[in-house]
Amino acid sequence: MGSKGISAGFALIGLLVASLSLIPSQALALEGAPPQTAVIENLIAAKRYDDADSKALLILEQALQQNSLPTQNILDLGKVMQKASRFEVSKAIFNAALAQYTLQGELANMAISLLYLATAERQLSNYTSATSYIRRAMSIAQIERNSALKAQLNLELGIIQQEQGEVEAALEPLKEALQYFREANDTTQTSVCLLRIGDIYSLLNQASMAQTYYQDAYDTANQGLQDKRILGITKTRIGALQLKSGLSNDAVNSIASGLDLLLAVNDVGAIAEAKIVMGQALVEVGNIAKGRGLLQEAMSFADSSGQAKLVKEGRLALAQAYLKEQNFENALIHARTGTVTARKSKDLRGQLSFLSLQLSAYVSMGEFKKALDIQSVIQQLREALLDSQNKTAIEGLQAEIELVRQSRTLEKLTESKQLALAQAERENLRTTLIWSISLAGLLMMFLVWSRFKQRQQTIFLRREVRQQTLTLQEKNDELERAYKTLEEVSLRDPLTGLYNRHYLESQLPGEIRRSQFSANQLTESESKKQDLLCLLIDIDHFKRINDDYGHIAGDKVLAAFARTLKEVFRQTDLIIRWGGEEFLVVCRHSNREELPILAERCREMVANTPFDIDGPSPINITCSIGFSILPPEKMDSFDAAWERTFAVIDYALYATKLSGRDGWVGVIETYEEPRENPTPLDHKFNFSSSRIATSFNNVASITWPEHIEE
Repeated sequence: MGSKGISAGFALIGLLVASLSLIPSQALALEGAPPQTAVIENLIAAKRYDDADSKALLILEQALQQNSLPTQNILDLGKVMQKASRFEVSKAIFNAALAQYTLQGELANMAISLLYLATAERQLSNYTSATSYIRRAMSIAQIERNSALKAQLNLELGIIQQEQGEVEAALEPLKEALQYFREANDTTQTSVCLLRIGDIYSLLNQASMAQTYYQDAYDTANQGLQDKRILGITKTRIGALQLKSGLSNDAVNSIASGLDLLLAVNDVGAIAEAKIVMGQALVEVGNIAKGRGLLQEAMSFADSSGQAKLVKEGRLALAQAYLKEQNFENALIHARTGTVTARKSKDLRGQLSFLSLQLSAYVSMGEFKKALDIQSVIQQLREALLDSQNKTAIEGLQAEIELVRQSRTLEKLTESKQLALAQAERENLRTTLIWSISLAGLLMMFLVWSRFKQRQQTIFLRREVRQQTLTLQEKNDELERAYKTLEEVSLRDPLTGLYNRHYLESQLPGEIRRSQFSANQLTESESKKQDLLCLLIDIDHFKRINDDYGHIAGDKVLAAFARTLKEVFRQTDLIIRWGGEEFLVVCRHSNREELPILAERCREMVANTPFDIDGPSPINITCSIGFSILPPEKMDSFDAAWERTFAVIDYALYATKLSGRDGWVGVIETYEEPRENPTPLDHKFNFSSSRIATSFNNVASITWPEHIEE
């Protein structure tokens, strides 16, 4: 049930209150908690979640109106709804249980209700409320000296801090809880602690430590009763870690094993999380359609149960899946939606994640202005995140002071209650007066002591805030330096304004994958315009220009030559200054048959263009060109494909120069069938045969480098 369904469910309570007088009392009588709970469990098993929500709210309202259901049964009803990931409804039930226990003065059960409320708020990403409930419950646990409850609260607090991104702070309460559960021989809770600590090390990119804790969690859960739920979640986490480490096939197997265990216990929330990870793994191994289906299914469940964190993870995974298959429009739709949702919930880390995906999509689409705008927003958010961390540190210190204050207040209330009982038992006015004077003295001492402690805490808080401010300032300075370093790494050649090698290395792998994907997916007629063409262009006798006219004139020729290339080629083509007087052009979405046309157009344009060098008259230059389809033959590895292509075009350029310059030689395509008279180029690169084009008379007139060496 989505947020609208929850609102309608709570509105139902008001209608029920107004109509209770019209319903016979026999119809409202509860047959007992177990049958009612069984009905709700059956509705949940049938995935009739809206009906289950309405039924639970009806039972709660009837119980509150007639006071006919024990508070423990109300708490158990909340547990059933929380297990089914119906967190909004479970919140209402736990709040009712908390109110009842408060009236009854049962501190321990109040703390348990607060713990369940904190879990529900965490699942709904309401971390501030969740932390407040934990602090209140911790005060009670300290008063009651209940170590088991304190360990459970530390576990929940560690999970909350971990999900907020405070990974280092989360380790302390988790390890404290782990120590208690190990000493108590509680294998289930020990496994949960180990699992969550593993999650933290995974977030810190310490894969070996994460794997160690995950394996410990699995081995612990596999002892005794063999908790299938914990085993399934652990298997899923191991799969996620393998996926993060690049072991996609192993990840699919591990996640599938975990998903089977979770399906056996029907933990719908954990199943949805496992489906998201499985969807990501399937996308990585190439089964994109099935992976997207699992991601959409998990997102639908998360949206119906109000789990914003799960919705965010699913949307991130969907956007990444669309990005992987070059479907940039759909990737941008999900990334933008996620950004808006994260902005509404003031989730800075979520905004950064979705904006990073938008940045990748715009760069891949060649929309660099939008990409730069996104990069600027990302930088602003990073600065805002640092400010938020500073504020969080201060709030954490204030929360600790508030915890001490609440603890003292509860102690004071407990002492007052004991004093009231003693006074009721004593009828002697003298004794009552003595007790009153004693209490007044104790209160005065308590006030003096509290004032003293408050002053100490204030001094400590100021010192801590000052230290945290200095630390955050240092980190901010480091970030500023890193950002300036990033700006200094230019993607363009300063002389010609063309892209440089760094830019090519970032763009070319994606272009090769796109071309190969299109070749595999499209029909032969559709794939004709999906080739990548690569041309290596060299200015003839450039050294003479430097020697005869000077290096400044040479620089002017290079800049003008770059402008000429921009007139020859399209805006979507990648024009790179490779080094010196060499230029590299990669034409996207082209047909290999266009290679000779492009090469001749470039040669002719250069030859017919006068180049102004601020001398008495402009000069004329020529160029030599070597070209090839990229890659010349099918290759899976990008490094191998690029090295092979560059070797071919460099060889072809050398042959052009040896054959007289002012021309072009290149490979249009290669064949698997050998021919009778292979060319030196075929021998050089072990091609069975190839189709070579040249601006010279014919292939036989080409002077190959091997002939010169001989």
